[in-house]
Amino acid sequence: MEKGKKRRGGHRRLLIIWVTLAVVMATAITVTGVSVLSSQIRKDREETVIGAAKLAAQDIDPALVDGWLENGKDAAYAQTFERLKDILNNTPHLKYLYIYQIKKDGCYVVFDTDPEEPGNLGDVQEFDESFMPLLPNLLAGKPIDIIESNDSFGWLLTKYEPIYNSKGECVAYAGADISMDEIVHYTRNYVLLIVAISLVFLVACVVVGSKMQIDQHKAEELDRLREQQQRDKQLIREIIESFAKVIDMKDSYTQGHSARVAKYTAMLAKELGYDEDTVEQYYNIALMHDIGKVSIPDQVLNKPGKLTDEEFDLIKSHTVRGHDVLQSISLMPEIVVGAEAHHERPDGKGYPNGLKGEEIPRVAQIIAVADTFDAMYSDRPYRKRMNYEKAVNIIRDASGTQLTEDVVDAFLRLAEKGEFRAEDDVGGGTTEDINNIHKNQE
Repeated sequence: MEKGKKRRGGHRRLLIIWVTLAVVMATAITVTGVSVLSSQIRKDREETVIGAAKLAAQDIDPALVDGWLENGKDAAYAQTFERLKDILNNTPHLKYLYIYQIKKDGCYVVFDTDPEEPGNLGDVQEFDESFMPLLPNLLAGKPIDIIESNDSFGWLLTKYEPIYNSKGECVAYAGADISMDEIVHYTRNYVLLIVAISLVFLVACVVVGSKMQIDQHKAEELDRLREQQQRDKQLIREIIESFAKVIDMKDSYTQGHSARVAKYTAMLAKELGYDEDTVEQYYNIALMHDIGKVSIPDQVLNKPGKLTDEEFDLIKSHTVRGHDVLQSISLMPEIVVGAEAHHERPDGKGYPNGLKGEEIPRVAQIIAVADTFDAMYSDRPYRKRMNYEKAVNIIRDASGTQLTEDVVDAFLRLAEKGEFRAEDDVGGGTTEDINNIHKNQE
């Protein structure tokens, strides 16, 4: 009886731990992700609207502005108008682009690219009340900070860029309005994703708890308890695998990436001589190595073209975000290592901490080889799957600099046996050179 009470008490404590873990993870991911996502979108939009306003201002010949207002349109005016429309049409989320000359009696329209209700050259727009605090600086031709508004035109960030003539006089302002309405949409979708992940995790916890409650009343022998513990271990693995699948759903171009990297990591760990428990542990850690990508915006993560430096830095941040999400899991403290350190390099040129050689945790050294190979040997937004032999050769060439030597040696032994070759690989695949494996594998 006393043993039964202890067993039930232990089961209850474990169930509480699982539920607490799910709540902590969901809360941490949601709060951190929403905050990072919102601030990153705002930063991107601010940089975009500033760039659009400056580009528009550079396209205006200040010596022609007064002539256009006095004498009307000419060939130069038409050419300039087309360039402004190109800026509007090719700048994501840019809603309005216009050129105004600011005078005491109102805003004189020089250009207005609004496709629905464009202003005509020389039209005078009266000042809104919200515009009045800016008027002294506008009349003085001074730079204006970004303005945020939320009215009948929508949630906008506005930038006014002064256009100066050769005498340093402000002849007009280039105005750009960028929409912020999508932030609510992105945030809602992100929260829904986290809720879905949390529900999967909580349902799995209920399954684990239910099985434990059933076993409480059976008073089985020690060998049966060990058998149950083994089943629970398998359930934990399945929970993590389910979580990894949800993570991969975030990136439409790399479905199954986490599972494949975990599989390759286990193969390498076994080849390196690790025992079954360590191989299992490394497998679970590898499954969660990309959890930080959950908070990366879809338009960056699934971008088919070349990433900008800012976008690449944002994707690189998934290592730190993964650490922040997983560090609160006291039940499996080692799981944070793979998420944070799998892009470190033996030569110290990796990220986020620039670790060198043996400073890099062993499991991260192994995941790095598995992750690098899968990044090349699977379809990516910017190219098709690489030729198998080409990918193997690149891994070989990266030994000692980007990847740890003895892990690469283990990989090559298995690769020579065809262990990593996909079943549907009958040859072919791209043979393009990759100058930076870790950047391209994003």
